[in-house]
Amino acid sequence: MQVKIKCDSTGRAVCLSKEGFVYIGRGSDIFCSDFQEKTFVVAKVPRQAVQKLIEPFRLLCRLLRHEIRTFSILSDGTKIASTRQGVYFSEPHTLLLRPAVLRQGSIFVKPPMTITVDSNDRVLWGEYWGNSERRAVRLFISEDKGRTYEPVYEFKRGEIKHVHNIFEDTYENCYWVCVGDHGREPGIIRVGKNFDSFDWVVRGEQRYRAVNLFIFRNSIIYATDTEKDYNGIYVLDKLSCKVEKIRDIPGSSIYAAKFGKWYAISTSVEYFEKYENNKATLLVSSDALHWHQVYEAEKDIWSKRYFQFGSIVLPRGQWEKDTLIFSGQALEEIDNKVCIVEIVEQ
Repeated sequence: MQVKIKCDSTGRAVCLSKEGFVYIGRGSDIFCSDFQEKTFVVAKVPRQAVQKLIEPFRLLCRLLRHEIRTFSILSDGTKIASTRQGVYFSEPHTLLLRPAVLRQGSIFVKPPMTITVDSNDRVLWGEYWGNSERRAVRLFISEDKGRTYEPVYEFKRGEIKHVHNIFEDTYENCYWVCVGDHGREPGIIRVGKNFDSFDWVVRGEQRYRAVNLFIFRNSIIYATDTEKDYNGIYVLDKLSCKVEKIRDIPGSSIYAAKFGKWYAISTSVEYFEKYENNKATLLVSSDALHWHQVYEAEKDIWSKRYFQFGSIVLPRGQWEKDTLIFSGQALEEIDNKVCIVEIVEQ
């Protein structure tokens, strides 16, 4: 298996559309591209004066984590996005996003790492931040396409550190919630569509610490995101709740996506406690069971702590084309570049 890679565009690929477009964050702006003829601005996230000043300087953007975290377009054209500063939306055909209304009570809301739009245009996410004090963590839901959010569930103080992601399971008409990080905190939870049931399926081990899931009729496949232990790709049987390792991977996995027939997982470079690795990798599979490493990139010279982990950033979502898209973060030669990958099977 060989790959052909072209990295001609700049930015951070944040989202795929089933229509064959990729959405790219550049500073506070979001562009839509088909990588052929069309690249145009589709959304602008509100920015502070300091963010406007630093946007021309890549290292300052990395230091201050100035980037679009998530972006999605709902079925009616409503746009939603999030950054470290907040959660936003815009009406269809409107360029400038504005802050969504968050029903937060007396506790300030922490913006999410990921946002999920389900098949009925429900928007869901959980709070994500360092949470050293182990404050209570909430799940939020919007029933009006991202305009307002209500807390729908609250993890008790000390129960988890933060929420990584939420996934819709159309086979079982439920959601799966991934949480982290240490001790009893990491796990995968099955939640009823009406949030009337809440079951910890696996919990309390680093092998249950996941950010992304590939959901099948009878199983779930995921890669681990841990700096505490060795990382791997696992299969979780929905009926028995047994977890088996498929293979080891050389780093923590924060990103995964589906490109046509290809499942893709990437790994990152961070501070690992049991081993050293300075290369981010890209793995692909046609069945999510047999994986092949097809690309790697070296961490650049800048501090992981201050100037971000080295990551191959895969956009959220999926499309029908077999072409892969990823962005480089803090990696030699491909930092802040959007790369197109064609896989050649031999």
